[in-house]
Amino acid sequence: MEIQHFEMESTRLRFRRLRADDYSLVAPILQDAQTMYAWEHGFTYEEVIDWIADMLRRYHEDGCGYFAGLDRETGELFALAGPLMEHLDTENTAIGVGYIVRRDLWGQGYGTECARASLAFAFDKLNAPRALALIRPDNIASLHVAAACGMKPVGQTTKRYRGKEVPHLICAVERDDFSAKAESTPADTEEPASQPPAQT
Repeated sequence: MEIQHFEMESTRLRFRRLRADDYSLVAPILQDAQTMYAWEHGFTYEEVIDWIADMLRRYHEDGCGYFAGLDRETGELFALAGPLMEHLDTENTAIGVGYIVRRDLWGQGYGTECARASLAFAFDKLNAPRALALIRPDNIASLHVAAACGMKPVGQTTKRYRGKEVPHLICAVERDDFSAKAESTPADTEEPASQPPAQT
């Protein structure tokens, strides 16, 4: 029996690193156009393969990336989430968080659960003094999740994706503020039923 190592844990999920052969695991999420709202398209076969390869690169170079969030009881994939190294401009980088929840599970608090687990990893294991979430201004569900994690808007940035300039709000939380918020807020805080991912 394979012994799995989990990078993060939350109330209902355990998160492991993706593997090169995880196409069939992640494709149902990444190829669903509604789930991939913030990307404005479902991924092709090649894009899923490239996305997994990018996560493997991020693990090696940054020590983090999207992890597979598996249900504690069934081992079923419920979400993809984790801390991400964000390049705000040519000179500045920061630790961000991202999550993609399976569409049939929207509105059940998994987005908040994933974001909190990712923030805890960023602060406890990556020793980040602050963490960000880059969120499209019309992504109300993810703005709600950010607020539930103690994150506040601190600025704006533009990310270039598929030849298009895409504006994002920068939400941030300091390590001490996140710890205080986590202690005072129930872990099962629910987000709105429409739960697109936090980032492009």
